Amino acid sequence: MLAGIAPAQARTSVKILHVFLAAGQSNMSGRGLPVGGANDAEDPRIFQYGAKVRSFRPATVPLDMHDSATGISPATTMAREYLKTQPANVGVLVIPAAHGQTGFTGAHGALTWTVGAASAPKVDLPNLAVTQTLEGIAAAKAAGYTVVLKGVLWHQGENNSQMSAATYAAKLDQLIAFFRSKLAAPTLPFVLGRMSPEGIAIVPGRNNVDRSQQETPARVLFTAFAPSKAGGVNRGDTTHFSRSGVQYLGSSYLSAYWRAARVTSIPLSAPVPAIRGTAKVGSTLTVAHVNWTPGTVRLSYQWYRSHVAIVGATGATYRPSAADVGRTLTVKVTGSKSGYASVSRISPGAGKVTWGTLSSAAPSIRGTAKVGATLTAVPGSWGPGTVRLSYQWYRSHRAISGATGRTYKPVSADKGRTLTVTVKGSRPGFPTTSRISAGAAKVTSPTW
Repeated sequence: MLAGIAPAQARTSVKILHVFLAAGQSNMSGRGLPVGGANDAEDPRIFQYGAKVRSFRPATVPLDMHDSATGISPATTMAREYLKTQPANVGVLVIPAAHGQTGFTGAHGALTWTVGAASAPKVDLPNLAVTQTLEGIAAAKAAGYTVVLKGVLWHQGENNSQMSAATYAAKLDQLIAFFRSKLAAPTLPFVLGRMSPEGIAIVPGRNNVDRSQQETPARVLFTAFAPSKAGGVNRGDTTHFSRSGVQYLGSSYLSAYWRAARVTSIPLSAPVPAIRGTAKVGSTLTVAHVNWTPGTVRLSYQWYRSHVAIVGATGATYRPSAADVGRTLTVKVTGSKSGYASVSRISPGAGKVTWGTLSSAAPSIRGTAKVGATLTAVPGSWGPGTVRLSYQWYRSHRAISGATGRTYKPVSADKGRTLTVTVKGSRPGFPTTSRISAGAAKVTSPTW
């Protein structure tokens, strides 16, 4: 096990890691601003194997890219979107290998993405990316994970504005073939993200690169093009995407990835459900509303008692019963939509169910406290639902044998004594509750 890295079983429920190589130049490296705060807290399902610090560890914002990233990368936002479509035991390992201001070049001493053109190993970006990927996969396996290489995320082109569309296409196609050969994955999906529309419009020559990139899926199998949005750039900068632009690219990359991977039944994007309410008999638990995408998704529910399905509990709400006391409740939400693969998500436990609390009122006695008259216990309102009530009458605080009905007729032994009644409420899943009435007036003799 690598130093400082907990085994898979100790950190989270993640057992499988899907690996994505993030390559290209500055936008893939990460320039999306602003960053920080709760939105960029460590995600226990996203890992990285850094370019500068070669260790397997939780992913950060910015990622540990080949250069010094300053903002969020579309590799991160794509990973977040991708995980919404995956079961809880799947995580993502990002291989952050991008470097700003790089491209296809044969210039001596320059960092280059051109296969076979580097003047020294330290500037050979394709080989460096492959080595980093293989090291990252090995490190994740050593930490106890099952690892699956899933694809390459590419964002580049700004540095090759002087290149013709045909020349750029030849260099790019050669790079795709190189990655697939060296990583022993001949159908490895390769997704190209579009440069900013503002930069394409302003900088001469970028339209050639843009055209070449958009035509790649027609030239190379298992590739796809991910559009970007206008207006998603940092202030005063027409090249680098802002946080909103990177968020958009994350979703765009995911949609393109499904096309590149030839996934015909696309999984729905599904967050983990949560349970709202108190885990207590008689209360109501509700599945908190979460946003399933795309569009309108049909949801179905199944509640579980300590991992065993509860017969008939298939609604968005559930009222715990006596059978649930001491057990943990969870709910599975399944989303379905025509043209998409159904996805199920299971909530965390709602805590062990506790006994409910009966609501009750102090009883009263109706009638005249007179020998031979009829006294009636008025129990008041009890709940929730139907509560079984029982009665015991008392003569000056001593139980009267056999006086266990709702009514009682005082006898001569009661004359001059005070009568009270205790009402006891019981219901499965609730502790028994007793309430005692105020005393009736002292019993008098009958009037003849």
